[in-house]
Amino acid sequence: MSVSYSEVIERMKQAANLKNDSRVAQALGVTPQALSNYKKRGRLPSDLILRFAELFGVSVDWLLTGEGRMFRRPAQAGPPLIAQEGMDIYERQIPELGGLSGLLDINPDELIYVGKLLKILRSADRPTASLIKWSLDAFLKAIESQKKEENS
Repeated sequence: MSVSYSEVIERMKQAANLKNDSRVAQALGVTPQALSNYKKRGRLPSDLILRFAELFGVSVDWLLTGEGRMFRRPAQAGPPLIAQEGMDIYERQIPELGGLSGLLDINPDELIYVGKLLKILRSADRPTASLIKWSLDAFLKAIESQKKEENS
């Protein structure tokens, strides 16, 4: 089977309602130049296709061939039930963190940065991971202090 990766990228734009290749690159977590190079070479790493399919609920078969159903499952009105139940459990266990359910509304841009953050936090470079954790805690504390001041 011969796959036209230019057509795959066009189907990505169609499925996610993305306006241009730059937005596709952003959703995939690559630079626009990298995406352009993939198109020129006629190759696209399979992990990028799988990531896009998972992120947008698109059928891999449809992305590759343009045949069959575009989406793997019907669009849901809200977050998956299991994810919602998991968030409810966390909010009951750690009430001071409240608002975790807002994490279910993450957009593709945010998801890319969450993935990058997890990569850093899970790396073997412990000093860097510790610094990132400390920084996040400091930012969160500053935001919470600002909200308290605004509400007073």
